[in-house]
Amino acid sequence: MDNRSDRVCVIGAGYVGNGVAGALKRAGVPYDQIEATDRIGGNWSHGVYDSTHLISSKSSTQYVEFPMPADYPTFPSRAQMLAYLQSYVDHYGLAEHIEFSTEVVDVRPVGANGMAGWIVQLASGEVRRYRAVVVANGHYWERHLPQYPGEFTGKQLHSKDYKRPADFAEGGRVLVVGAGNSASDIAVEASATFGSADISMRRGYWFIPKTMFGVPASELDRVWIPMPLQRTAFKAMLRLSYGDYERYGLKRPDHKLFTRDVTVNTSLMYALQHGKVRPRPEIERFDGATVHFTDGTSADYDTLVWATGFRTRFPMLDESMFVWENGDPLLIEHVLAPRFANLYLMGLVAPRSGAGRIISHGSAFLAEAIPAQAHFAEPLSDVVARWIPARSTMLAGSAEILGRVRLLRQAIRLLVAKSVLRPQTPGLRAPAPRSSAPQPFTALVPLDPTPPAAAPQHAARVDSTPKESILS
Repeated sequence: MDNRSDRVCVIGAGYVGNGVAGALKRAGVPYDQIEATDRIGGNWSHGVYDSTHLISSKSSTQYVEFPMPADYPTFPSRAQMLAYLQSYVDHYGLAEHIEFSTEVVDVRPVGANGMAGWIVQLASGEVRRYRAVVVANGHYWERHLPQYPGEFTGKQLHSKDYKRPADFAEGGRVLVVGAGNSASDIAVEASATFGSADISMRRGYWFIPKTMFGVPASELDRVWIPMPLQRTAFKAMLRLSYGDYERYGLKRPDHKLFTRDVTVNTSLMYALQHGKVRPRPEIERFDGATVHFTDGTSADYDTLVWATGFRTRFPMLDESMFVWENGDPLLIEHVLAPRFANLYLMGLVAPRSGAGRIISHGSAFLAEAIPAQAHFAEPLSDVVARWIPARSTMLAGSAEILGRVRLLRQAIRLLVAKSVLRPQTPGLRAPAPRSSAPQPFTALVPLDPTPPAAAPQHAARVDSTPKESILS
């Protein structure tokens, strides 16, 4: 076994994993980063279609410590996002720590709860021991495919496998199943390619325009506001922006705003109003190329695109270690696993704005929390659970979660600085006795990530002009 018990293992080199790696490197925390594919970028590299654009603004999506180039549009393209992520890796010298084309197949604790570290096994058979593990494998990869009676004989593909209009079957009759961001975009792209397309939705959903009164909707989650007031204000703005959803042939939402994922899209409503995309109810059954719907209607299709989401999975972990609720694990602040130490699951959050600030501040928190664990006689997750209960939902307000992260960092610093709990972690060196000099863990990183001024404004460039998308 390769003993790397002084190091942290970061699994994944995507948007989240690289943010974590950058924070650890700036804090001086030794780590290895393992990526199953041959490139950085995660879902932006291999999981989205060519015409994808951000649904959140560049200012809410960029890392706090590394702004996007000033000449980027408000909603950058996939190509621009990939160039930006690569420039982040280059700027902070992260590539030297990334092991590409290396798959982690098993992660298990040393002892009962990971206080003594974790064993990581690679697909090659190599086994390593690490101080801590950060799982950033993403949650947009295991496809969710609903089942309906009968058999559809046309072409079927999941939204993750759709890349461009050439992926549609000849004939041009396309049915997209789903009501999320991908479903809306693909339905619009199909209608632009063939003149029309259908979209099937099980229920009523909340659709939010990408901008409201010229301001990106993602920028409206900057300051914490009580949820009832948020709902009232947003519903009023939606009424002014879109009016009654039934005017578009859509059902009214069957749930409160922000209790489920919202769809941030402007082009779908335009296409619905112009008859280019036709709404359909839920599928009832298949009969060859014919799809029967729950309202008694039917139609023939050549291509069926399942834009029906994903299942949350951690294939390298024993998933029975989590308590699952509605398909997601109970976690504390979307990161800490109850009852386990030195295990951090990053990226399991669906904020109402871009994730940039959450990744930057959350990664800076990890850069302090990982060394701080050695100063506690129990898992840090159990310490934090005294203030913050575990929850399964991935939905979160950006301002809300950032406020709690700031409080958590301050609380952990105070607990460690006062030596309220003494380190008893087997296999790890105890901290030196306190002296008048500040202990290293209290100054690993500043309270906030590196200010934007420290990063270049021309960090990323796209070598060629990206394809102009019909998607906004």
